[in-house]
Amino acid sequence: FTTEWPCAILGSFKLEYLAVPSEVLITSMKEHQGFFSLRDKKSGLLAAHFIAVANNELKNMSLIREGNERVLAARLADAKFFFDEDRKVRLEDRVKKLAGVTFHQKLGTMEQKQQRVRKLASFLTSHMRPQDHELRQACERAADLCKADLLTGVVGEFPELQGIMGGEYAKHDGESEAVSQAIREQYLPRSIEGELPRTMAGQVLSLADRLDTVAAFFHVGLVPTGSEDPFALRRNATAIVRIILEGNLRINVGLHINYARNLVIDDGFKGVPGSEQEQRRRMTEFIFERVRHYGRVVHALRGDVIEAVLKPAYDKALDLVDLVLRMKALESMTTKPEFDPLIVGFKRAHRLVEKEQWDHKPVDVARFEHPTESALYQALAEEREKMSSAMAGGEYGQALDALVRLKPAIDAFFTAVMVNAEDPDVRSNRLSLLEEVDNFFNSFADFSQIVVQGS
Repeated sequence: FTTEWPCAILGSFKLEYLAVPSEVLITSMKEHQGFFSLRDKKSGLLAAHFIAVANNELKNMSLIREGNERVLAARLADAKFFFDEDRKVRLEDRVKKLAGVTFHQKLGTMEQKQQRVRKLASFLTSHMRPQDHELRQACERAADLCKADLLTGVVGEFPELQGIMGGEYAKHDGESEAVSQAIREQYLPRSIEGELPRTMAGQVLSLADRLDTVAAFFHVGLVPTGSEDPFALRRNATAIVRIILEGNLRINVGLHINYARNLVIDDGFKGVPGSEQEQRRRMTEFIFERVRHYGRVVHALRGDVIEAVLKPAYDKALDLVDLVLRMKALESMTTKPEFDPLIVGFKRAHRLVEKEQWDHKPVDVARFEHPTESALYQALAEEREKMSSAMAGGEYGQALDALVRLKPAIDAFFTAVMVNAEDPDVRSNRLSLLEEVDNFFNSFADFSQIVVQGS
């Protein structure tokens, strides 16, 4: 608390200041003076009044009110001056001066960053909506102008308004609603649980900016350590995950991570030692850590379920929406009574496949000695086809049902036959059959990560 005996004071300011964007006025009142802004109850628009809080009540409160009004008036006069002056220069005329603004001493200028963001925005739209040329043009134009407001007077005075003022000035300059709104939304969410971009162009621009930031700082080795995260990379990664998942954006994150890295490399910045595969995996793990947190907090998913889906995904197309859908389907399956016994049977097969040595030849049906071998092989063929069809349609609950239907055949196989038979050819063939079972399960997730009793 800033006061021990708070006393509210209603103050006012000139109506002419309402011509300044409300965000500027609110920031002046809240951040600089500690005042509460007020809105008209009917219209919802900002009112020319504020509430200040004094430490105690005096006989003549008008003196305190007038003093607060004078201080705020000076602040608002400066803000209006900057706002009026800023609008005399178009955003596009400021862009070339970004070459003189440092992004980071190891990562060049804001001009270089802006150009990378433009390429990333174009790349994103070409994969998200390849036929939507209007969206692509809007995203590219917004990216051209997105950092220009860093050179304006208002943002110099109120850095927290970057993006917001860029959108305001773009609108004043006659840019389209899609462009001005995307510029305004590029820094959303501004906090871990903050508001997300509402427009597609805003989502694209925010993703492009954050992918570039994460890729750039990882490239030069400036990564978070412990509780230290001076460049807010964790917040940026969380924003990437939230925008994709809550916007239901079906994109290959791995592909875009690689593209972002290559753009940074093309700019000639010296990277830290390590293979390209190693660097890519580190960035993927960084994103996955945010996915883990999202899965636990938002969907209350089990940790082993999350790991089962993520572990095989590192070297595949990283569709985060798809991964979370799999997690949710698997989580739902864990509540069924047949799930734990199914995993026990799978893990028995998995351990044998991992531990034993054999020739890994394809299964030879002519070497089957017991009906349960043929039954398991036939069940695999039937359920594999059903599972493939369900997976292609995103019906992951149905895909998991195919695994459950395989349980009787797996149980019967282990009950009836000895895998490590005396005949080496029979043994090898049975291990190859179990390898097919293992691969069948792993086509959905790494079920060896699942924790159940008796496994």
